Amino acid sequence: MKTIDYLMTIILMLFISTGCSQEPDPVFDYNLKSAEVIETNNDFGLELLQKVFASEEKPNIMISPASVSIALGMAYNGAETTTMDAFEQVLNYEGLTREEVNEITKELINVLVTNSKGNLLEIANSMWYHEEFPVKQEFIDLNVNYYDAEVRDLDFRTLQAVKTINEWVSARTHGKIDEIIDSIDPETMMILINALYFNCLWEIEFDPDDTSEQPFYTYDDQLFGQVDMMTVESTFNTAFTDDFSAVVLPYKNNKFSMFLFLPTESSSVQELVEQLDGETWNSWLEMFSEREEFTVTMPKFKFSYDRSLKNDLANMGLGIAFTDQADFSGISDIDLLISEVIHKTYIDVNEEGTEAAAVTAIVFDLTSIGENTFIRLDHPFLFAITENSSKSILFIGMVSEPSYE
Repeated sequence: MKTIDYLMTIILMLFISTGCSQEPDPVFDYNLKSAEVIETNNDFGLELLQKVFASEEKPNIMISPASVSIALGMAYNGAETTTMDAFEQVLNYEGLTREEVNEITKELINVLVTNSKGNLLEIANSMWYHEEFPVKQEFIDLNVNYYDAEVRDLDFRTLQAVKTINEWVSARTHGKIDEIIDSIDPETMMILINALYFNCLWEIEFDPDDTSEQPFYTYDDQLFGQVDMMTVESTFNTAFTDDFSAVVLPYKNNKFSMFLFLPTESSSVQELVEQLDGETWNSWLEMFSEREEFTVTMPKFKFSYDRSLKNDLANMGLGIAFTDQADFSGISDIDLLISEVIHKTYIDVNEEGTEAAAVTAIVFDLTSIGENTFIRLDHPFLFAITENSSKSILFIGMVSEPSYE
């Protein structure tokens, strides 16, 4: 028996249907350029997924390309020259103007955001910067107008700043992700954050009375253990190839769907991911057809996942943004680089539906520590006591666990 290995959890946040059947949900305007952006967003998400899979050893993985691309989109509004080129290459925005990208992203966010019976998708963006750091008004205006970003200046040198940012994250994810940062480095001047919260009911719910403990197996057909397996029978769209069996589970109002792909005996989740790109995904979608009296049995599951995406994005071509060659002069006249891209996700799949959340934080630091006018010894440090005239070292040591009694 082959394991599903929770590929469906990745697909859930990667491919959110933008169709809708119930007002007042808006309908996306699929003109040529907007269709291109949707396709390029999918291409970016699939490539990022491949990078994550290539080096991740955790048994359960979920990323939110929507969250990452929105956060990067805010950063893109401050990128110039070769750094801007790198963003456009990685995000596949070549051939589009910044204004076009912003306009289409704004429309897409408006379509994705949903609050109707059985469907809830919330997207929130924020900009946080050190109170003494000069941010260009044009950069602020772009992200406020197109991303509806909340803008806050804080004293990054206080513990309260960390608490305030994490409280914002927790509130926007309904407590499912309660922390995105645990400290702020002295070099950090700005943090851009996207938060995405998803909570939808199945169109055809699983009956809890039909849930029972059943075996679940690993890659090599070894028994993982007994898990709660849900079962439902109805009419579903399905697809079958030499590599996988697949089914689509719709959520209420058919605005969102979950795609489930079970590798065949001759394939694996890793092999499916390796062949995924925009063209392959589109070809998979064309294979689905309606099948009546079809039974779906799948495990209930809930887990959290976190990962630094810095190396993944650098390997995709965004490396310049993480170096002192970065050009974010659209943000400030003071030189910045991206020091970290933090990504956290959460998912809960049960008989009623799915609750999921994602947060992406892009951390901007000064390119040179020398520009700082302070030092904070909040990490292990070396010390020495010398005699001035002879420069003789009298005492030297390290403090890693300071205490005073």
